Amino acid sequence: MKMKLKSIILLTVSAFALNGCTKDFVKINTNPNESAKVAPQGLLGPTIYKTLVANLNRNMRVNNELMQVTVTTNDNLEFHRYEVRATETEYMWSNWYVQLTNIRDIYKRAGEAQQSGYKIYQGISKVLDVWVSSLITDMYGDVPYFDSNLGYHELNTTPKFDRQIDIYRDLFLKLEQANQLLTLPSAVTASDLIPEAQHAMDPIYSADALKWRKFANSLYLRLLLRVSHKPELSATLKIKEILETNSSEYPIMQSHDDSAILYFSGQEPYINPYLNSRPIDFNGNKGYADYFIDNLQRETQDQPNDPRLAIWATQPTLGVYAGMISGYQRGRVPEIQSTYHPSFQSHKNLGNIMNYAELQFIKAECMLRQFVSGDAKKAYEEGVTSAINLWGVNVPTGFFGLPRIGFLETDSNTDLLKKVHLQKYYALLFTDFQQWYEYRRTGLLDLYVGPGLQNNGKMPVRMPYPLITQAVNKANFDEAVARMGGNTPNTLMWWQPTN
Repeated sequence: MKMKLKSIILLTVSAFALNGCTKDFVKINTNPNESAKVAPQGLLGPTIYKTLVANLNRNMRVNNELMQVTVTTNDNLEFHRYEVRATETEYMWSNWYVQLTNIRDIYKRAGEAQQSGYKIYQGISKVLDVWVSSLITDMYGDVPYFDSNLGYHELNTTPKFDRQIDIYRDLFLKLEQANQLLTLPSAVTASDLIPEAQHAMDPIYSADALKWRKFANSLYLRLLLRVSHKPELSATLKIKEILETNSSEYPIMQSHDDSAILYFSGQEPYINPYLNSRPIDFNGNKGYADYFIDNLQRETQDQPNDPRLAIWATQPTLGVYAGMISGYQRGRVPEIQSTYHPSFQSHKNLGNIMNYAELQFIKAECMLRQFVSGDAKKAYEEGVTSAINLWGVNVPTGFFGLPRIGFLETDSNTDLLKKVHLQKYYALLFTDFQQWYEYRRTGLLDLYVGPGLQNNGKMPVRMPYPLITQAVNKANFDEAVARMGGNTPNTLMWWQPTN
């Protein structure tokens, strides 16, 4: 009897945690008579918002500590020391798979709709699927993908773990499909296909098919660059096709107006999740790290600070910004200096998925690596300008003449790549785990080496699989671990460089 009860409990848990099926989802999308169903556009806004809120939660807790944005004074939290607790790995797994169920249901419901305009929502679903699925595989490596999210419809509570290379291959296929689904005939707009009232349900682009298409192809470039050092998928050839040889068929972001950002507001349904938090709960026991503050400050008195510094950080002493040592030794907790600016609790910019500045830095890197031709300096400066303008300030006079900022004739190619990635680091502020993913790919940030670093001083390259997954899907878990060579924060995934 006890074994039977245990089995029922495990199967129930796995249906929730592994396959993204939640009580709320079922309640929203079915009724006792199985008649009324939520239209695809009705799922879109809540799904994007919930994903972003979860991303932001762990961005602040995990990414920002690993990447020396902030440092906690809680001596028992070890991310800034490169230690990862097993209990920390489930939060994003569960949240991402829950929302992936909703994303794939958008596609299903759009396909069942009779109006031709719902093809746009099928395209949007493909883009969101790639966004969330890439976050999952880049966090864990080999993960359930082709058979995932089938717990409700097919009672598959033990999906197999797919190889990351196969997942990436399918992500690229979905982006190709999205590019076609979001291509409207000449002289046809989304307004011709979908009632105007339904556009408001899309909090990113108001059902503008072309803008979603530009985001899809910009996201394509992010992921292609991530695996560009791996020859198996011919990523560099595709980068060249998108940016050069066939660019008319792959429109990308052309300005900041094309950025994929859900701007938080002061009222429901897209409220800044920290709006009603007490300041102590928002900033809590953390402050900015030395690395983050130092690279925004002037090098000499006659040079300007990065104008974003005054928007992002407080001054512990009038006129002074200062950070804390990251990776400090246990028992030697430093004093908090500059912290998040209180305005972040109501700021609209924290809902970033992918912005135009990131795309420009991608282009600059592709040019520096000679994947494509072009003016890397121009792309870089446009990226910096857009990243600064996003926060409502302008680039100071002479900013690109500063040795740490500008492209100098004496710079080596590696020097230039480091400058691109330092500015990309700031453009990715509050953007899920992209700072960490990019550092794992390139190692081009000169992060400080703290005296208390654990893990042999090695930056973790993945999150281990959640404990619940090991319990309820053991056979497939064991197979994946054997294939990847372990289940530790140091286990390399397919695209992870070995050096």
